[in-house]
Amino acid sequence: MTLGSDFKFNDIRGVIFDLDGTLAHSNPDFPGLRRELGVSPGADVLAHVDSLTDASARNRALATIHEYECRASHTSSWVDGARELIAFLHARSLPLAILTRNIPEAAQLTINKLGIDIDLVLTRHDARPKPHPEGIQIICRQWQLAPADILYVGDYLFDLQTAQNAGSRCALYFPGAVPDYAHEADLLVACYHRFIDAWRKGDE
Repeated sequence: MTLGSDFKFNDIRGVIFDLDGTLAHSNPDFPGLRRELGVSPGADVLAHVDSLTDASARNRALATIHEYECRASHTSSWVDGARELIAFLHARSLPLAILTRNIPEAAQLTINKLGIDIDLVLTRHDARPKPHPEGIQIICRQWQLAPADILYVGDYLFDLQTAQNAGSRCALYFPGAVPDYAHEADLLVACYHRFIDAWRKGDE
């Protein structure tokens, strides 16, 4: 685990999580979804939908995305150490939230299936999708905290960009190879168990 030189755990007063790939193994089959939508590998599927001017084509694309997201949620499982991290943060009385690009139905399927103990959940129907900072801004207003007091935990570039756009700190979770944008994160986390240990020591 790697900390930025100016990062202090004691400065964090609230934590917001991404959902898919961060708390749960619930990412849709994006390569298959992109093929079905007819977009290039790596393309932002939501941006593709926004670009469609034909209403029927847009509705078909949205229905396809809905199917893929819900299918993934039905087979979701915990990311290693995520449940323990949530319990650890609850024990420190930190407010917790989830901010996801998912639709509400898919997000709730995952949360209910795994019993994720976080009540405040914002989806792309509640705020403009990441990397727009609106979701973090809404949560901060509800918590009456400044974005700078928040740690956003995610596993993808959009998560880093969302935190940067909001003025929040960001922890990048990557259990595998380090992505080329990792240097943009305030905190690099390869293992949640080591993350908990580091946070516990940082509180001392």
